Amino acid sequence: MVGVSYHELTAGTSKDERHSAGQRKQFLLICVVGVAVCANAFINAGLLEPVVIRDDGIYPGGEFVHKVLEERDYATTGGIWRRISKDLQPKIESELNLGGGTESSEIKFDDSLYAVYVDNFTSGWGRYFSGILIDQSQSELKERLLETNANTDIHEQNRDDKSAENKFLRLKYEVGDLPSVRAAVATFPFTDGFVSALLHNYKVLPALSRYAKKNFGPESNIVVSTTCNRELKLCNHYMPMIEGDKFYLNQPHTDEYMKNLAKKNKDKKKFDVMLKGLKRMFGF
Repeated sequence: MVGVSYHELTAGTSKDERHSAGQRKQFLLICVVGVAVCANAFINAGLLEPVVIRDDGIYPGGEFVHKVLEERDYATTGGIWRRISKDLQPKIESELNLGGGTESSEIKFDDSLYAVYVDNFTSGWGRYFSGILIDQSQSELKERLLETNANTDIHEQNRDDKSAENKFLRLKYEVGDLPSVRAAVATFPFTDGFVSALLHNYKVLPALSRYAKKNFGPESNIVVSTTCNRELKLCNHYMPMIEGDKFYLNQPHTDEYMKNLAKKNKDKKKFDVMLKGLKRMFGF
């Protein structure tokens, strides 16, 4: 932003004029404003806040209607929540005719949307589960999400579309149960933006990992489940003290998953090399 603004200011000037005292002052002002805006964003997102972890938390538990996301940056969590929230909106006839309501008119599900990070979550990249945590009185929400599974086969046929939207639509919602258990919990600022996602990946998750290594047993399945509220501008990061294996939701545990992933990537690499050789042989 700073570079573009400076070039716009100097577009119609000669080289000598660009190095005048006035031009240098303009460039310095733009830099100062840019740094100030960036610093303010980091401070609001919690750069100077300590990650305080309490051991008296209770994870709510419930039925978890979710999608399994693999090889994804955890910074995509907020966008995935917004997309799930879109699927959760009631289908009102007037909105169907007009193409949907506005963002301000949408029902918010912030307190019910959760992500579960497994495997080596300190890397900020990998496998995680994202969805809505509900109780028995909210079965209608589960049905809304499961109804969208009928369209996944249509999107599966369009695998050439590499967009994040199409990748999301190809995944089916699954249903699992998460236990209500004692958990270590950290409450941290949240601004629902890129900076907040960075601090989530590189400040909060590493702090939780260090806490787990110090306080949990070596055989513990360490996972983190996060929920955020945009109005309160806060996230709660839960780290279950017991029954961590149940948070894998019948998916392979880390060791098995990483072996399968390595084999999958190796096979893909072999296929790509073979395909490249065939193209070269036939002159494509």
